Amino acid sequence: IPTFMVSKLARDHVTVVLSGDGGDELFAGYTHYVVQESRRAISSLPKALRKNVMRPLSYRLPHGAWGRNYLHNISLDPIDRYLDSMSNFTALGKDSLYTSDFQKALGTKDHVARTFREFARRVKTNEPLDQLLYIDGKTYLPGDILVKVDRMSMATSLEVRVPLLDHKLIEFVTKVPASLKLAGTETKHLLRRVARDLIPAEILNRPKQGFGMPLEEWINQQLRDQIREILREPRTRQRGYVNSNYVDLILDEHHKGRRDHSFPLWTLLILELWHRRYMDHSPGAFEYNEWSAVPVSV
Repeated sequence: IPTFMVSKLARDHVTVVLSGDGGDELFAGYTHYVVQESRRAISSLPKALRKNVMRPLSYRLPHGAWGRNYLHNISLDPIDRYLDSMSNFTALGKDSLYTSDFQKALGTKDHVARTFREFARRVKTNEPLDQLLYIDGKTYLPGDILVKVDRMSMATSLEVRVPLLDHKLIEFVTKVPASLKLAGTETKHLLRRVARDLIPAEILNRPKQGFGMPLEEWINQQLRDQIREILREPRTRQRGYVNSNYVDLILDEHHKGRRDHSFPLWTLLILELWHRRYMDHSPGAFEYNEWSAVPVSV
């Protein structure tokens, strides 16, 4: 929605624009890379300690216990740890969320994790950061970012060009040492140095700002009652995918302000609405009067 709105605004003035998409995946611009780098030392711990002591302990701790998710996350191998950190529901959360029948249907094979590990093996620099950049460049960038921008810009007849994804630039930057991309906690280190004399400092050094929808506001205010209603309706609970008790738990935690579950709740809501529209073939699945209260703006 934000991309559509800004594309529509740009189309009032121009027909072609330049996009910076790819910069984060090439030059390490996401703040979660900093988090992963800070946990690199954990990998030096014996795998037996992480797998046989730390991980079982994380499962035994009660839900909501301080440090439970962190303990489980650092018990994982680096690539699995990254996938766990980037998921709306962690491995611990999925164990509680999925019903036993759904878990059996899924089996033990984690196809997403296997794909992440395969991409990581293709990186020859032995730099963990380079593995994460390559994974995002093969998954999140083409499967989410570029699709979103292409569809929303073309919906407004706007042409978007992505100069940072020129293959010659990619070939060059992938040979640059990881330490020049992420220096301590400074993301896009090399790109910032290159642009230092071209871009004002207040722009160059400002904190990273996302470009998403105000989900927290919607869930906490305009959609507060509707989300509880939809996720607790009998037909939602009869899908057989998720445990109703766990959904109630995160709903209560969120609305009491104990934890922010905005993205997990949004994910469950959209899954249910999608199911009603495309699996149940319910023509009015999206025709909720309450959606009119959601402000579509950027």
